Amino acid sequence: MKYSLLGTLSAAALALAVPAVTLAAEVAIANSGVVSAPSCPSSPCSVISRTTAIQIKDGGDVDPFKIRRGGSIRSWWVTLAIPSTDEIHYFDTHEGGTARAALAVLRNVGGLDYKLVALSSIVHLQPDFGKTAQLRLTNPIRVVKGDVVALAVPTWLPALSLAYPATTSWRASRSAAQCSDVAIQTMQSLVGSSAGYDCLYPNALITYGASESTSRP
Repeated sequence: MKYSLLGTLSAAALALAVPAVTLAAEVAIANSGVVSAPSCPSSPCSVISRTTAIQIKDGGDVDPFKIRRGGSIRSWWVTLAIPSTDEIHYFDTHEGGTARAALAVLRNVGGLDYKLVALSSIVHLQPDFGKTAQLRLTNPIRVVKGDVVALAVPTWLPALSLAYPATTSWRASRSAAQCSDVAIQTMQSLVGSSAGYDCLYPNALITYGASESTSRP
């Protein structure tokens, strides 16, 4: 009995001495339903232009891009259409230049207002038309529970898939008076600034996503 008691105490002491093992998990922050090919060159050729965009609903999935557990965003991706030569020329001319985008992390500060907490480097994406561009972040972005992963587009980007039901929708960093005026630059670019995401666009899916590395005990 004495031996058994000592053995139990030693095992307990050893358990106390060894720190808990932390495992890393990779989580996809992305749409959960079927993602159709983005529009273009079909008519209409719909693109995201001069704004920061959040996918709010994906069918029955509400807030698919909200962070559920804190961690670090290490990479992101976006699937792009292949616009026609005429369409590319039109958007390059009217939307401020060639197709570019960045990954943004937002934090809700009340209602439809979001603060920009992080922004990746802006990437030129015209060479990736017709492909899914996979983009690794040189400096991972720390995120906390409740943050939202968004797509920041300073010019234009053919990354919208159409013909979804009204239960699928996205929001843009535009005031209610600007919802139909896509020529005005509304992309959030100043970290720490806040903007209203008043404009809701139904029946469309933004074809982007990100990979988060989380820690779990």
